[in-house]
Formats: sequence, structure tokens, C-alpha cells
Amino acid sequence: MVKKLQTIGFAIGTGVMGMLILCAIFFPSLFQSILPYRFHHVLTNSMEPTIPVHSLVLVKVYDTSTPVEKDDILVFRANRFGEEVLIMHRFSHTETNENGELLYRTHPEGSETLDVYETTREDIVGIYTWHIPYIGKLLLFFKSACGFLWICQMIVIFLIKAYILAKWEEKEKEKASICKTSP
Repeated sequence: MVKKLQTIGFAIGTGVMGMLILCAIFFPSLFQSILPYRFHHVLTNSMEPTIPVHSLVLVKVYDTSTPVEKDDILVFRANRFGEEVLIMHRFSHTETNENGELLYRTHPEGSETLDVYETTREDIVGIYTWHIPYIGKLLLFFKSACGFLWICQMIVIFLIKAYILAKWEEKEKEKASICKTSP
């Protein structure tokens, strides 16, 4: 009995965690309104070997009360070739520019060369918490049109299988009831 309860508890816990992760990935605003975390995926090797390419990274959403310490890994917005992108680099130090703005200076893993980005407090999205290697590639696939189509196909196949099994079970019950009633 205890083993069965443990199995049920594990299944429920795994299911809840899975739903939270899916909600965080596919509905980030809803998830962020519940918990102050977001998932991001790593597209480049700038944080290797600490965080491999295509990792799924959990980031604590940054607010003004959150302290930033040297060597924290920050996720921040930056203008890269005219396009706003999210970048994940290590925090080095703060400095003030000629306008008196406080800038957060960052650098890629394994390099002490500072980024050219002028990152302000408003640009910081969050602080790295932990990661799962290589899962980000799978999520990129599921977010693509091809991945969405694959998910829809799997749902249809599952529903057809469930329908066929239900009909099969119904026929087996009919056969069993006919066998019981016949002399």
C-alpha cells in the first residue's frame, strides 16, 4: 500500500512539475504572474562550458530589490545589429557613463573582455538559477510550425488509439456477455 502511494505521489509530483515547466515555456506571462521565474534557452556558446549551447535555463526575474554580485550570470536585453536580443553573460562590475547612468558591465564565460553593450538596470531581465543541458533544442522544435504540427499529429493518433481500444473493449464485453447467457 505504501509503495502504491509513493508511486501515485511521484506521478502527481512529476505531472505538476511537467505542467509548470510547460506553462513557463509556452505561457511565460501567466507563469511569471504566479512565480517570479522564466525559462530561456541558450543559442550560442558564449557561456560554455558552464552552460552548454541549447540548454534550458531557469532565470529568477530581476527586480530592483535583487542584489547583483560579481560573477552572477545575468540575462539582459541588448541591441545587436539593430535587433533587440536577450544575452546571457557574467556580471563583472558597475560603472557610470558620461550621462551619470549606472551601467552593468558583463563578459562572456572564459573571457575578461567586457561587452560593448551599455546595460542599465532596466535592461536586466533576470539572474541565472540553474539549467538543463540540451533541452532548449527540443523546445525550439516544439515552438516551431513543424513541432506544433507534430504535437497535433500525436494528439490525433492518441485519440484514435483511445477510440479503437474503447471500441475493442466494448466488443469484448459483448462477447463475454453473450458467452455467459448462452447455454
